Formats: sequence, structure tokens, C-alpha cells
Amino acid sequence: MRALAEFILRGRIQACSVALLGSFFPLISPATIGLVSLCKGTKEGFLVFLWVSLPLMLAHQIGADNALLTAISVASLGIAVVAATVHGALASWQWSLLATLLAALLCTLGFDILMGADVKSLMETVRVALAEVITQGEGAQLQLAITGPLILGFVAMALSISSILSLMVCRWWQAGLYNPGGFQEEFHSFSMDFKVAVSLVVVMLAGGFLPKGYEFWVELAALPLLLAGIALIHFSVKLFRLGGQWLALFYVGLILFGAPISVVLVGLGVADSFLDLRSKLTGFKNRKL
Repeated sequence: MRALAEFILRGRIQACSVALLGSFFPLISPATIGLVSLCKGTKEGFLVFLWVSLPLMLAHQIGADNALLTAISVASLGIAVVAATVHGALASWQWSLLATLLAALLCTLGFDILMGADVKSLMETVRVALAEVITQGEGAQLQLAITGPLILGFVAMALSISSILSLMVCRWWQAGLYNPGGFQEEFHSFSMDFKVAVSLVVVMLAGGFLPKGYEFWVELAALPLLLAGIALIHFSVKLFRLGGQWLALFYVGLILFGAPISVVLVGLGVADSFLDLRSKLTGFKNRKL
């Protein structure tokens, strides 16, 4: 990956080439644009974003894809510029994540306002796909639940998660070039400010009063706290020298039992914001020694 990062930073042509080819692989295109934005500034990252977005829009004009899908791909590249710019300016994962979520929300609201027909078309596509893989009775029930807010909420969630992961990848690349081990140190120390954590919890609780179909919108507020909980797990594994197999077991459990473990991780993220669990864990280890 170091060689790839070095190649990307050799020039605009190299960065555009990797970003274009990377569109066939998860995270590579936005991570490439994010790396350029981090290392060479927002202007250069924005120029690469424009050059890479142009072929995507041309491909949509030639093909018959849903315009919303193309817009989502372009938006993910633009959010990479925003996230990397905020992180480069503030060097704060908390504000970088919040800026990423805000950008994803604004893009999704823009889709709703400007591309309502394409949202409805995507809803119909999802309904048809569900009807093909489930029984007729279940299909009728699920079709009623597929609404515009649900589709847009899923889009916002997908944009947010992919953008956060892309930011992590490009920051990992940058650290590998200029500060080996720096990304791990940053991630292990990541925690949310107490006031911000409480605000996110309030948003999640208030979201419980929204009608059905807005679940994904509410869950967006949990993403920073979830990541803070994951960061605490990584910190603990390294602190107590438990070995990589424990992290592997953790992620297997997260995949198999996503909902309950995610709730625990969000709780850890909230608790760490006002209890500073890292200091307590470090003190506990020192006493044991």
C-alpha cells in the first residue's frame, strides 16, 4: 500500500488513473482523492475529484443506469474532499466524522429535492428485487415498508460508512508515508467529547418518536460513538497484549451478532467520553504489574 500511496502522490495524472481504476474496488477512489487532499491541499483534491467525476457522468449519459446511483458515486468522491480537508485542518477524528456525516446528510437531502423521480425508480427496483427472492406473502409485507425516507436513509448511511472508511484508509496511507504508526496511535486514542456524545444520544432518543422508515436516519448519530467503542477495543487489545486473534474474534462476533454488540459498543463510546476509560485501564494494568 505504501507503493500505491507514493504512486498516487507523484502527480495528478497518476492520482486520476488510480481513482478511475479504483472505482471497480471498494473505497479506493475516495481514499485516493482523500490522500491527495490531505497531502497536497483541498484545491488539488478538488481538481482530481472533478476529473474523476466526469467519466462517471459520461458513463451515465451513455448507459441506462439510475441517475441516483451515479449521483451517489460522485457524492462519495466529493465527501472525501470535505472529510480530508476537515481532518487536515483540525487533526480531529471527532470533527472529521461529524463533518462527514453532515456532508452525507446534505447530499442525501439534495437527492431528495432534486432527484425525486430517481428515488421512486430506485424504490420500485428494490421492490422488484425483493419480490424475486422472497415468498409472495413476505414480499407484500416488505413492499409496504419500502418508502422514500427508508431508501434515502439507507443511502445516507451507506455514504457515511463508506466515507468514514475511506478517510481511515487515506489517513493510514498518509501515516505510512510520513509517520509510520501514527494512524494506529490516532485511532486507539479516539474518543468523543462528553457534550458531543450526549448530543448524539439525545438525537438517537428523539429519533424514537419518528415514524417508521426513519431508522437509518437516527442510526447515523450512533456511528461516531460506535467507532469510539471500536477504538477502545483496539486500544485494550494492544494495552493488554492480547494478540490479533482477539480482534479477529471481536469482528466475527460483530458480523454475526451485529445489533446487540453494536449497542454495547455505542455504550462504551458514551461511557468513555466522560469516564476516560483508557486512563482507568492503563492504571489497572500498572497496578497489576
